[in-house]
Amino acid sequence: MTYDELVTNIRNYTEVDANVFSNSVINTFITMAENQILREIDLDVFKLEVAGNMTSGNKFLAAPSGILTHRYMMITVAGDQIFLDFRDTSFMKEYWADGTDTGVPKYYSVWDQNTFYVAPTPAQNYTVELGYIYRPTQLSSTNPTTWISTNAPEALLYACLIQAYSYTKGPLEMLQYFRQSYKEAIQGLGVEQQGRRRRDEYRDGMLRIPLKSESPGP
Repeated sequence: MTYDELVTNIRNYTEVDANVFSNSVINTFITMAENQILREIDLDVFKLEVAGNMTSGNKFLAAPSGILTHRYMMITVAGDQIFLDFRDTSFMKEYWADGTDTGVPKYYSVWDQNTFYVAPTPAQNYTVELGYIYRPTQLSSTNPTTWISTNAPEALLYACLIQAYSYTKGPLEMLQYFRQSYKEAIQGLGVEQQGRRRRDEYRDGMLRIPLKSESPGP
């Protein structure tokens, strides 16, 4: 589904024209709908890994731009890859109260939206790999298709219609219908994601649908 198709569908489903549902209003619906989808389901397509460096004596590490949530942090020590354990910042401050001492980092936490905090403070420079989920570019007139609009158009449309009916204070039964439809679309997308993670054709074989066959007659 393209941006123009989504805009048309929202207006057609709600029977509200461009005088009320201007492009700017619909863009707000899309922002809220995409945010809702990204919060409710972990989509593999938006997973990335980025390499960086920890600097000796610096307990802070800049987060990549566009990060939505972290997944893991791993450093290389003497050729070995070591995963850091995630902890709350309060734990970090108690565990490593004297920030002047240094060592091999064991833990990391979110300091703010742009920065990670590691402890112990690195005793030397370390190569770090960060796995995270990024925020994709929103569907818009200048970005007419996205992975979500192409692969999960039902979820996107229903999420937008929930926003549209809330905006116009439309009939409660229609709002409930779109909420249920959205829930089913998200559940279907979640099942699809789980299936992709659990199966491998080499080990499991291809998915096959059993067909009922007639019993051979005499």
